Amino acid sequence: MLRVVDLTEISAVLAAAGVLAGVIYYILDIRHQSKLRQTESLFKLSPWFNVNAREMQEAITSTCSIEYKNYEDYIRKYLGRPEHMSMKIIGNYFEGIGILVKKKLVDAEIVHSFWGAIIISSWEQIKPMITDMRTDSDDPNMYIFWEYLYNEMKKKEQQPASKTA
Repeated sequence: MLRVVDLTEISAVLAAAGVLAGVIYYILDIRHQSKLRQTESLFKLSPWFNVNAREMQEAITSTCSIEYKNYEDYIRKYLGRPEHMSMKIIGNYFEGIGILVKKKLVDAEIVHSFWGAIIISSWEQIKPMITDMRTDSDDPNMYIFWEYLYNEMKKKEQQPASKTA
């Protein structure tokens, strides 16, 4: 037979468990809201996220069709031309996505599913020029998050299909 004291103790434990569950939920919600604010801030700070689908498709097509022998050849042919702006559009767009992935504000798997092949092919085509741009501008971190994003997409490509599906 249960004593009154036992029922009181059980109800106190249940009440404490309820309070603990509420505190845990509140902490998780605060963390989630913080991530949302960080993501929103990045979108507000970066004009590159405001590119529409048509502009992005044109930028990708233009960037992936440029031909150059080296950085000097690229500068001579494309500086000040639409192709150079297209490269900046996709570079800065993927730089922003790279920041989101690095800070775990966006899942790399989702980005891979949507942009993986384009990120990989565009980086591989542009990498030699970016390497020279880093040297020329004395900025070793230029497009560092695009490079990070490329490396993450390559890792996803190496995973078995069952893990990435």
